[in-house]
Amino acid sequence: METHQFIFMIPSTAGAVSDTRKRIAEKLRHWGLRPGLRPGLRPGSDELGSIELATSELVTNAVQHAGPDPISVGVQLRDGLVRIEAWDASRELPRLSLPDTVDKSGRGLLIVTALAARYDVELTPTGKRCWAEFEVPPEALAATEAASAVPVGHASPTSSRATA
Repeated sequence: METHQFIFMIPSTAGAVSDTRKRIAEKLRHWGLRPGLRPGLRPGSDELGSIELATSELVTNAVQHAGPDPISVGVQLRDGLVRIEAWDASRELPRLSLPDTVDKSGRGLLIVTALAARYDVELTPTGKRCWAEFEVPPEALAATEAASAVPVGHASPTSSRATA
């Protein structure tokens, strides 16, 4: 199966969250990901929607902690796995917490961990990278001729290590 990868920079502003979510969804649809029922979730829940929501949460966290520095966002589709990444300049690690019912924030990582197959955060020389992976059922992937792939060894914007 072909590997697709797309990395781009966004400003550290609240308005960038919605735009990023749309760009990621558009790129995944271009690569052939189609909405479809996600196993174990109620009808109407689909993998693409889950990826979009997790993207919003990862990017929101980056915007809140990056300060004025731009944020790098990446999406990769390979072997039935979608990986979303957000790099920011803060070395402060996010903490999973259980917010009170009256708290206005603090649910982002709970949402990501509930939706993603895997989630983690890694320190980089210039800050941190938060990522989430989603297993995509074969029936959610439609063959597409128009997609362009980036070589697997494409380096991330904040690390000399290649992403795979």
